Amino acid sequence: MKPTNLRPIVGILGMNAFAWLMQTHCEAARLDLSGSWHFRLDPGNAGMVEGWYNQPLPQRIHLPGCLQEQGYGAVPGPDTPWWSKKQPAQPAPWLREYNTPDNFQTQHFLLPERHYIGAAWYGRTATIPDDWKGKRITLCLERCHWESRLWVDGRPMGQCNSLAAPHVYDLGDIAPGEHRLTLRIDNSEIVDLGRMAHSVSEQTAGTWNGIVGEIALRATDAVWIDHVQIFPNAAAKSVRMRMELGALDAAGAGTWKLVAEAEGGPAENRHNPAPFRLEGTLAAGGKTVVDFDYPLGDGMRLWDEFDPHLYGMRFNLEGRQAGHPFSASTSTSFGMRDFSVEGSQFAINGTTTFLRGNTDCAVMPKTGYAPMDVESWRKVWSAYKAFGLNMARFHSWCPPEAAFQAADEMGIYLAPEVGEWAKVETEAQFSFLQAESERILRQFGNHPSFVMLGLGNESGGDRRFFSELVSRWKKVDATRLYTIKANSGGNPTNMDYQVVRAVDKGVTIRYQDGWPPKPENSDFITLAPQTSIDWRAAVQRGKTPLVQHESAQFCAYPDIMGEMPKYTGYLKPSYLKIAQDQLRARGMLHQVPDFVEASGKWQLELTREEFEAAFRTPGLAGFNWLSLADFTGQDSAPVGFTDAFYDPKPYVDPAQVRRWNGSSVLLARMDKRAWVQSDRFEARIEASHYGKGALDLGDVTATLRTADGEVLKSWTLPETVIGQGSAQVLGTVSFPLEKVAAPLRLNLLVESPQNQLSNDWNLWVYPGDGTKVSAFPANVHLAHRWDEAVLQKLQQGGTVLLLPKIGTLKGNLPICFTTFYWTSFGTEGGQSSACGILLDGRHPLFKSFPTENHANWQWWDLLVNCQPMILDSYDTAHPWPKSFQPLVQPIDTWKINRKLALVAEAKVGQGKLLICSIDLETGLDERPATCQFRNSLIAYLQSGAFNPTTEVGAEAVAELFDLADSHSEAPGVDMDNLPTE
Repeated sequence: MKPTNLRPIVGILGMNAFAWLMQTHCEAARLDLSGSWHFRLDPGNAGMVEGWYNQPLPQRIHLPGCLQEQGYGAVPGPDTPWWSKKQPAQPAPWLREYNTPDNFQTQHFLLPERHYIGAAWYGRTATIPDDWKGKRITLCLERCHWESRLWVDGRPMGQCNSLAAPHVYDLGDIAPGEHRLTLRIDNSEIVDLGRMAHSVSEQTAGTWNGIVGEIALRATDAVWIDHVQIFPNAAAKSVRMRMELGALDAAGAGTWKLVAEAEGGPAENRHNPAPFRLEGTLAAGGKTVVDFDYPLGDGMRLWDEFDPHLYGMRFNLEGRQAGHPFSASTSTSFGMRDFSVEGSQFAINGTTTFLRGNTDCAVMPKTGYAPMDVESWRKVWSAYKAFGLNMARFHSWCPPEAAFQAADEMGIYLAPEVGEWAKVETEAQFSFLQAESERILRQFGNHPSFVMLGLGNESGGDRRFFSELVSRWKKVDATRLYTIKANSGGNPTNMDYQVVRAVDKGVTIRYQDGWPPKPENSDFITLAPQTSIDWRAAVQRGKTPLVQHESAQFCAYPDIMGEMPKYTGYLKPSYLKIAQDQLRARGMLHQVPDFVEASGKWQLELTREEFEAAFRTPGLAGFNWLSLADFTGQDSAPVGFTDAFYDPKPYVDPAQVRRWNGSSVLLARMDKRAWVQSDRFEARIEASHYGKGALDLGDVTATLRTADGEVLKSWTLPETVIGQGSAQVLGTVSFPLEKVAAPLRLNLLVESPQNQLSNDWNLWVYPGDGTKVSAFPANVHLAHRWDEAVLQKLQQGGTVLLLPKIGTLKGNLPICFTTFYWTSFGTEGGQSSACGILLDGRHPLFKSFPTENHANWQWWDLLVNCQPMILDSYDTAHPWPKSFQPLVQPIDTWKINRKLALVAEAKVGQGKLLICSIDLETGLDERPATCQFRNSLIAYLQSGAFNPTTEVGAEAVAELFDLADSHSEAPGVDMDNLPTE
């Protein structure tokens, strides 16, 4: 070798059985094999024994594609052997009508029109051109599911079993002319990766069978560029190139010359380094490995989320082997970035950064498999950018090439996983996961967006294997950071970072601890609303950077009518169809837009506080949200700000979300949300900044105003300039509340116009010291249970206030302050019995209790001391009228769709009945919001506005208290197969 200004290293590798296609774009002759193929299912695995590779296949199918979307496989039913075993033998009672062969629907995941797990055979002829004679020919199959085997003219060519990397077969010295290609693809369990891993199960990505990416033959000269790996060194302003040259005649002598040339692109990067030239000899036997450094010089441009500068890299190779000339060209792209650990956080090119991540769970509602085109992924990453996110963790799967390419262009940090969600302890698992991880590093390693790699999710495994695996990864590629399992015990000590919900029992880094999500495990429920909590205690105990695991899993009611038409593929949202039927049966279908809006507005508030608590935590490395898009598996979880198609929901404004989720965020640290006039309002104003360079905050103001816009007080904060970091104090504001005309809602606005930053928080003020309580009127009959005395009072035309005690109502539902966490867990053990409440804030009941039409922070004390009433359900013998709408209506799970109430009024006999299942009597000395609500309710009772017109039978009221049919199990949940948080 005779390069200029370098000392290259040449080594020999043993010839692999198969070549692995890189993201490098090999500029070789290419024959596209997409189109019609012959086809045959093999459910009994007879094909290998019977020699189907030598027989015609009778059916037709189109590739790229999967067999299920083209009408092959069995129609699902009650006895379908699902991968995840999620269809219970005894379905929940409200689903029995959907568990027959003639009417089969499921709430567990999107229901495929066809289902198949097993082997399938694909075949076609291909004509090798005459000018390919003597060339090296390969077959590339991008994105197979899962194991492939190839025969050419009945001759076996081996097998591949990668879920992430293309399957590439070297066809050897194949003559020009027509040849028969036969493939056997098997999507059954090749290796145990878990029952719910998103790489293989029905939960999201689906158990499809087929090939969904490129299918092509390629031809190169007898010597070719087999593989290029680029390792950026931003500090040295150079890249290390590792290139493998392959040769058909391994023993033949030869020489080569190489020109490597980088070019900045797209238009924002105009830096074009000088070409680099070197030459050498072909190694005798095996592959020739060329290692060299390519200097980029002082004009080098860096890649990050703000400025995703890329370089194109072209290699031209020519030479002679055994007297014959050869040439080869290939190109790839790369970016100059250094992603590293800096204390308890991460740094991009030396600048501390904060990961605002999303947990991508392979939700692909049209196809069940990932889109293979760049434009589709640009839509996904555009949604990330719109909502202020900068990172994606791929939960138990690895995306295709197109995802990395689009992320390179748009500046998104990616953390793929090798693809398991299982307890890893067998040799078969070790072997596959080690090989697959190295295929991922080799296949996608040149992408600057690929900054982290994990093995999988939860469930634990053999720590010795995990430790060896991390060590191996670091030797193979030191340009990215590594972890093993998210939120799992048994992780090794040599990981670069951890994705966790807690570092010790009770020392959490998110609001929700423990699984299942019981109320006592949520700081949203055990602590009165505030904006002061943070997770610094956990950060201080952590030995590596900590990233929040799957934070903010708050569900909103799905937009049933708006979403169902979008499912145009073979996967159907039967859980939405069931919900539609249930809502229609209970007279609530027309309320869906209101359910979506009210639950969604509350979801936004809860998610925002979770995010802001993370931004308030010094030294926290970031969070992984679960998630930006709705999740269609694991019994369904509509947790997203977008639907499963990445279309924003109707109640969400991405620009508003970016105010509290972005590289720079203004914060207010308040000890409480509900105040009384005897308090002095105080807030500490802070900033979280992870943008490029320093942030000049010379114009920050704070304003306390009423809901009508009246300004009570304004402050100008001290001028300051801050660097990167969380919870940086800008100043303190204070205001006496004694002269505020309570009750009312106030708003604190903090803004920096020159930096286009603003944020605001609602707070509520109640009269006096908050303990003044109105007595129940003497002319109203007060009761806690339904009995003969209450019925007699109503029949006589009296007024009754019925206040049921918690624990006395049918269903024994839990409290309902937050929304459902991740997915509905119903009767016991769930964090909430509803995804918010619906009401009309203009109704006279709320005349002295300021409220929007949905839950907000002032409802905390009422909703953690309540129990919803079931007015109409699948098992209700005497339902309330279909047209009836409660004054305060909890929004039930989209899986059961009961008509629920916290406050309801009705005409019973000749009398008037008001029922409130919120505790309005206990411990009122420390419950100012509840005192105010009680006073407002009593004033309504005594006003002329209280005049219920809907007639309800006595038996319907009595059934609210019927505990005989209460259910203790979590509705619709397979308790033996819960997530392992």
